Amino acid sequence: MSVIDVTLYLGAFDKAPTGAKMTSGEIGLFLFMCLACILWAIVSYSIGYKEGHKEGYQRGRAVGRHASSQAVTK
Repeated sequence: MSVIDVTLYLGAFDKAPTGAKMTSGEIGLFLFMCLACILWAIVSYSIGYKEGHKEGYQRGRAVGRHASSQAVTK
């Protein structure tokens, strides 16, 4: 199997293997998808960051309450 056959088999080109060019519509779609991925990553990171800080704050408060209750009982 030659390199061109492997490339066509994997679906890298849906046009001639001599070089497929993107149309303006495909470029616009590609840029839109890049922007969507970047925005998704930013939003996901910010949500995870906030949840992590909230969980850490709650855990710290619980540890503090536990330590103070141990000091009171002794």
